[in-house]
Amino acid sequence: MTRRLDVAIDIGGDFSDIFASAQGTLPILLKRPSDHAAPLRESVAALLSAAGIAAGEVARLRLSTTLATNALISGTASPVALLTTQGFRDIPDLGRQSKRDPMDEAPPPPTPPWLSPPDWRCEIAGRIDAHGVEVEPLAALPALIATLPQGTPVAICLLFAPLNPAHELAVAQAIHAMRPDLRLSLSHQIDPGLREFERMLATLADAALKPLLETRLTGLLPAPWVLRAEGGLAPLADALAQPLGLALSGPAAGARAVAHWAAGEDAIGLDMGSTTAEVSLVRAGVPLTAREIGLGSLRLRCPALDVESLAMGGGATLALRGGRIRFGAPSRPACRGGAQATLTDAALLAGWLPKALSGQVLERDAAAAALRAALGTTEATPALELAEAIIAGALRRIALRRGLDPTTALLVAGGGAGPLHAAAIARRIGARRLLVPSAPGLLSAFGLALAPASAALEAPCDLALDDLPHQQALAQAEALTERLAAWGCAAEPRHSLAMAYGGQAETLEVPFTPGEPASALAARFDAAHAAARGHAPGGARRILALRCAASAPLAPPPRHIAASAWAERHLPDGTVLRDSDDSTLRIPPGWRPRRREDGALLLEDAS
Repeated sequence: MTRRLDVAIDIGGDFSDIFASAQGTLPILLKRPSDHAAPLRESVAALLSAAGIAAGEVARLRLSTTLATNALISGTASPVALLTTQGFRDIPDLGRQSKRDPMDEAPPPPTPPWLSPPDWRCEIAGRIDAHGVEVEPLAALPALIATLPQGTPVAICLLFAPLNPAHELAVAQAIHAMRPDLRLSLSHQIDPGLREFERMLATLADAALKPLLETRLTGLLPAPWVLRAEGGLAPLADALAQPLGLALSGPAAGARAVAHWAAGEDAIGLDMGSTTAEVSLVRAGVPLTAREIGLGSLRLRCPALDVESLAMGGGATLALRGGRIRFGAPSRPACRGGAQATLTDAALLAGWLPKALSGQVLERDAAAAALRAALGTTEATPALELAEAIIAGALRRIALRRGLDPTTALLVAGGGAGPLHAAAIARRIGARRLLVPSAPGLLSAFGLALAPASAALEAPCDLALDDLPHQQALAQAEALTERLAAWGCAAEPRHSLAMAYGGQAETLEVPFTPGEPASALAARFDAAHAAARGHAPGGARRILALRCAASAPLAPPPRHIAASAWAERHLPDGTVLRDSDDSTLRIPPGWRPRRREDGALLLEDAS
């Protein structure tokens, strides 16, 4: 009888992972180096073959990938033609007229120059006002549409479109009639929030991704369910309609897994791979969410799990400048055929890594030569300790900013490099407990296998609490229920409000149930404000957005990963090293490990 497998594939910057499961059987696990030069369907086919999975055995294919993230960070996505309201063509260059880093003498432009070429920006006469009322009719469009470059993606971002999308829809309809070759992104669909620059930048980024992702993802069989930044899956066609959500899909999968292994506790996730280290936050077993994602110098408004990427993976390059060790852009480690010294090379020379990793032999002599060329020595400890100190400082800052105490939270470490550094990082931030899941190097693939199907809707508003639009909330739930039903899923809608006190610009997301009294919602918001910001001043409470999200499991949760087989080594200082197929766990003196019932290894600091 042919197996019917639910296959989750996480394609990372340096490695690709498979977690394949079927009811009643142990999962199939595999980690292999990524081949970004090959077409994606060939890479997927090669991974399935290496895992011993025939194409006919794949009942469902789940996918998370770095394609969108890398394209936006590297600038290899497509430049975009912008259609905007008359007088607003310079918004991409003006931004907010602020610097994120006050000490930066040459801050990057608000919008990368490649993303929105000035010659590709067109202004359209016609205007919607701040109440969603048309105050100037839309001008004739044929002459303008004829000037758009052949085959280019187009971002349509008109003033106050989230309050009244009539003009954007009319422009899209006219373009479809005259230029069906053009791919369109409409701002009220991509980012239905107010503030023109943030909405415009998100729409430009979404449009820029469409040609690349349609080319790379189309043709996969079976058509995959793709993970989006908010931690939910969507069918490929729906995901490609708004591809901005595919940025940071891999880190979102890791955050899902961290929440699972936290088992109801507050937790901090450290998912450290070859390119980056992702930090995620979990409160009472539920991953925290965010309204913005960071991609290099870009900050894009997009619903997401709260994950921050640090440029400190195992492939971080090393250099000596001004007598100080500096870390640079990631590269293939010298011990794996690269040309520059990296953290992985330093770890190998320190004796932390085995002779082979994920089936690939590590060349110690090449690592030593690269480290000597970069730092003038083969002494690796200073670089390793500095990297751990940098990660620890960032991790503490991220946790405290969201109200999580790193000294009481559980630190969950995954990724190929996470278990190697986690105990030292935990000790630096004062965490007394460290959890290393089974097969930690496949953390994101496991989180992908856990992810449900999901979709969401948002409507901006500015209402007093007593004017809560219960009927509009019910209409959102009905629309999402119909959308997931078309996917073959039974939806479970959840409602929330973006709320603030009168005069505040930053909101908090507060759950609610349509029909409940305003007094209950007021008390819930006050408590949330006190927990997040340390006080609840009271006063007028405003509703600035109405949100609804719906999710549905695609399959029963997979079985826990079996406890990893490992080989144990010892260093002269008493450090214990446990090597498995996907990672190495380093246990410094003073840590006491014990196996949990679910197969995860819990380490407690007894020093």
